[in-house]
Amino acid sequence: MISDRYRAATAATIEALIELNRSKRPNILVSGLAITVESAQVGYLMSEICPGEVDYVTYYSNSLEEAFSGALRLARHTSKLGTTEDAHSWVLVYDPTSRLQRYFDPLAETGDIGLVRHVRFARSAEEVADAFGSRRWSAFAILDPDESAAVLLEEAHLRNMLCVIAESRSLPERGTLAQRVAGGDIYVFGENLVDFQVPFGCLSMSPAAYAVWNNPLDAMAQTSTFAASATALSLVLNTLRTCGYVTSEHESVLGDIESSRRLRNDYFHRHSNPSAADLMEAFGLDFDFDAAEGAQITLRDGTTLLDCALGNGANLRGHNPPDFADAISRHDEAIDYNHKLAELLSVLSGFEVTVPAVSGATSVENALFLARMARPTKPRIVTFNGNFSGKTIPTLNVSRHGPQRSASIKDAFAPYYPDVIFVNPFARGAADDLIAALSGGDVGLVWCELVQGMSCRAIPDELLQIIASLKHDMGYLIGIDEVLTGVWRSADTFLLAQSWLPDVVDIASIAKPLSDMMVPVAATLTTTEVIWSCRQTNDAAVDQLLKRYRNNLCAHVAWHALQSVNTEAAREHRRLAEGQLREGLVRLADRSPLYESVQGHGMHVRLIANSRLFPFRENSLMGELLGQAFEDLILRRCRVILGRGRFFPPLFPPPDTIAQAVSRLEYGLEGVTAFTVYVNLLRNVAGLASFAVRRWVRRLRPQSDGGQTIDGRDRCSGEFPHGHSPR
Repeated sequence: MISDRYRAATAATIEALIELNRSKRPNILVSGLAITVESAQVGYLMSEICPGEVDYVTYYSNSLEEAFSGALRLARHTSKLGTTEDAHSWVLVYDPTSRLQRYFDPLAETGDIGLVRHVRFARSAEEVADAFGSRRWSAFAILDPDESAAVLLEEAHLRNMLCVIAESRSLPERGTLAQRVAGGDIYVFGENLVDFQVPFGCLSMSPAAYAVWNNPLDAMAQTSTFAASATALSLVLNTLRTCGYVTSEHESVLGDIESSRRLRNDYFHRHSNPSAADLMEAFGLDFDFDAAEGAQITLRDGTTLLDCALGNGANLRGHNPPDFADAISRHDEAIDYNHKLAELLSVLSGFEVTVPAVSGATSVENALFLARMARPTKPRIVTFNGNFSGKTIPTLNVSRHGPQRSASIKDAFAPYYPDVIFVNPFARGAADDLIAALSGGDVGLVWCELVQGMSCRAIPDELLQIIASLKHDMGYLIGIDEVLTGVWRSADTFLLAQSWLPDVVDIASIAKPLSDMMVPVAATLTTTEVIWSCRQTNDAAVDQLLKRYRNNLCAHVAWHALQSVNTEAAREHRRLAEGQLREGLVRLADRSPLYESVQGHGMHVRLIANSRLFPFRENSLMGELLGQAFEDLILRRCRVILGRGRFFPPLFPPPDTIAQAVSRLEYGLEGVTAFTVYVNLLRNVAGLASFAVRRWVRRLRPQSDGGQTIDGRDRCSGEFPHGHSPR
């Protein structure tokens, strides 16, 4: 079964991956939360090739459809604002080949009841023209514009519809692309920008279209683990060069971005994520990356940081594994690596079927669509408050009551799938609420994280036993989001569900560590029984899911990475590291007044701040500012990168990584009190205000390239207490 999305890996692509690995280039860092050279360079070029003379802002994703989902979110958010607020947010899509409809509406449901609501797909220009007057539309989208596009786009603009143009075809000669896609407010591209080699997508937004998200809260919410990987963006640069889109003038700017931290920041601010750039630069998180190897990040000034957060859980065995280049140099397109990966995943997980995906979100999308097809007469989904499973339009249905604010206004991305019940797993009476939710007879899927990713809190065992005990009588499927807990992160088994819910789970999603910190890879695991049930509903849709994201090169990367750690020696090393981390953090929490406990399981753990000294809700303004103050202190005093107290070191870490992390934290936080944290909070707020003034002045007059300091101090080289240094 061959994907119609990707081409066989070329020698140039293989060489690009080898060069990135051997040069120790930082690769997967979390799109939107890391200012990288590649992000700034590609953002600049996308602004150059999109029509018009304005500065476009480009967000990155892992497929054309993921990027299109971002455009739908922006259209819905925009429709909720201003004097013409439209709560219904209907979007009309001209989709001549039905590619988008097959993706977002595989059951061919109406726009009122599907997992993706209030989207109408039209196959012809005549159907679009007739639909314009049928209702109020928030946006008009078109895939691969044809000769009728100009008239349709003009009509859409006259009706004040946001216009989205998606382009999936091979890039034409330079100079003709702007004519082909003229007339949009948002431009969506996909795998065509990487010559159909690896997962990639992006959406480029005009200043007017982007205005809705041009604020700190919305900007920081538009993040993705795999998107903006150095691999994908390097291939974008190569493709644009090969197709003649990069002039000598462009090359000069690209070189300046590479060599100047100041220009890198400025171009990232202009073309990648303005508000995020301001915040990261103000707080000293605009790292001037030089190299990444194992768990160590090296900055250009020689500063070294211990990475326990970048990649948000994608780190299987460290940045740029030393055996990667040799393994990938032997890549053979005659070998079906997707089959080899599926066989290995079956042995490790017990699931017979692997459905390829390109991100955690797309693996969850697969799971939701499989459940709908396998249980077509049972449309209801039951999940938990605090669950997070992605930010795409389909996955928001089970993430909208998650731990993170996904938008600056309530229900910005509504309407949602109406048949979802959220149960608060930590509330009094949760067991009764869950039993009531499961007992209606119309539940087709129970979906959850066993350990919620942000808080590291586990779903109570009582609730898990209820889910398992009622499954047979109620006839629902059980699906588990293992994007953060899986691949040996939270248990000695490959999936946490194998330890906590053995033999009852029907579907599981996995992603992050499969990437080996090199390429986007994910998968949905399921049973032959589920696939058989799905085929009774829609055989063609099942075939689409099974082949859609098959990428032989990415499967090779994941297969090799899992094979390399699937040994008893590696597993024993991981167990020792896990125990070392838990023991060290418990000791730190006992000694430090800043913390009250350690929460989580396995290598998925979090330091919990002292609630008496820091009594602020996590999603509140003070909670966010304090979280940043903590991270800043740890970064400066310990030279350790953490994510809101959460630890995401390599699951199979290089020797001494965990001991070094614990030692740095113990020495760096010795003598630090709550007063220190609050003083640092005030310093951060003052620094942010000072930065805003300096940025305004800098926009008025050019400055020389900046150093690694902010407010006259090095954010990453704070003095260690009592003369100690981290080991």
